[in-house]
Amino acid sequence: MSELDDLLEATPEALPFPEHPLRQAILAEVHARPFVPFHGEWQILQYAFIVDQDCKHAERQALSMFTGEHADEVSEHYLHHAFEGYSLRWEQHSEFSTYAIEKPLKAALCDDRSISSSLFAEGKLSPPGELIAAVQLTVKTAVSPLSEDLFEEFDPASLSVSEVIEGRATLVTDFRANEEGIVSFLLLDYGLSPLELGATVRRVLELETYKTLSLLGLYEARKQQVIVSRIEDELVQITSQLRSSGSAKPQSLAQNEELLSDLSSLAADLEASAMESLFRFGATRAYSDIVRRRLETLGEASVSGYDMIGRFLNRRLAPAMQTCRAIEERQANLSRKLTRAVGLLRARVDVELERQNRDLLSSMDQRATFQLRLQQTVEGLSVAAISYYVISLIGYALKGAKTLGSPIDPAVGMAASVPLVVGVLWYFLRKLKVAH
Repeated sequence: MSELDDLLEATPEALPFPEHPLRQAILAEVHARPFVPFHGEWQILQYAFIVDQDCKHAERQALSMFTGEHADEVSEHYLHHAFEGYSLRWEQHSEFSTYAIEKPLKAALCDDRSISSSLFAEGKLSPPGELIAAVQLTVKTAVSPLSEDLFEEFDPASLSVSEVIEGRATLVTDFRANEEGIVSFLLLDYGLSPLELGATVRRVLELETYKTLSLLGLYEARKQQVIVSRIEDELVQITSQLRSSGSAKPQSLAQNEELLSDLSSLAADLEASAMESLFRFGATRAYSDIVRRRLETLGEASVSGYDMIGRFLNRRLAPAMQTCRAIEERQANLSRKLTRAVGLLRARVDVELERQNRDLLSSMDQRATFQLRLQQTVEGLSVAAISYYVISLIGYALKGAKTLGSPIDPAVGMAASVPLVVGVLWYFLRKLKVAH
């Protein structure tokens, strides 16, 4: 038993096991972005900026200079630093970063300056990218029942009120941006513990931030819808040409190759479009899922006479998510149709090529037959011509022999030599042809 106690009390360096290189990073990740406890009344303003991957290191460097901390001491994804009169919480995510400025409500109301002036004004800290979301959460202690005077600053047309955390707090918002472009939330605390209040504050801020980020997919879907519709229209035209050419006079190989080139161009456009929207649609699904989970964690309950926050968001988010899914399905279906059309047209081109090759081979066969017949004709003429010259030589020889007293008549000798000469020449030419 004592050996087990010693093993449990040992430090990770003393454990007698080889350690995975990512074990310590995983242990730290579990405790990353902790909840900041809150007590009393507060005003929190959070900005979310889209940050390029290449700018993230520079953002950390600028933040370390602003806070006065060494760059190595600044966590890769999280920082909470207290200044005089306010504190700053910075978080870095995959494609965006958030800057939350936290001030006691009394100090924020007494200060004539904007709550963000101590952070981004006077060139102290530059925004790391484009602003995508800005949310202000005011935390007030209250007792039931609700007073409608608390809701005067919100638009009654889109006012949403929900009880959260088992009815121990009330969350109010209208999801409208004010003149400064900031969406306001009001959280009425009926007795939450500091840690519960800190967790609720974080979830409310994330609710607005991820809601805004998830809706980016809607505008990407509208952009891709134009491209997908154009490709669908052009595909209909090409398939119509394929169908009409199948029942009428077959198209030439050049026309089919031109259609195949058009289809390949459409397929390339579609793949480029799908790759362009792949990350955004995937991020939209992830962000909308986070919004849903945050609402579930808050544990909403309806307040009589008011619309619930989750119900209001669902009316806006659900159609946007369905639009993104519809565009993804259209891209997938269109890709399959293009693949089938390209395969069909490629098969038609291959058949046309085989037909042309067959005609070419048939033409070559006819040409070879003509060449053989011509060769045979030339061979016959060659035998006749050579025989004529040989027989003429024999005639001259017989005439010379006649003058010397030969009894053979030259005409008879020439006539008698014709079959022999022709036969011998034909035999030797035949042997030569076989040898070659």
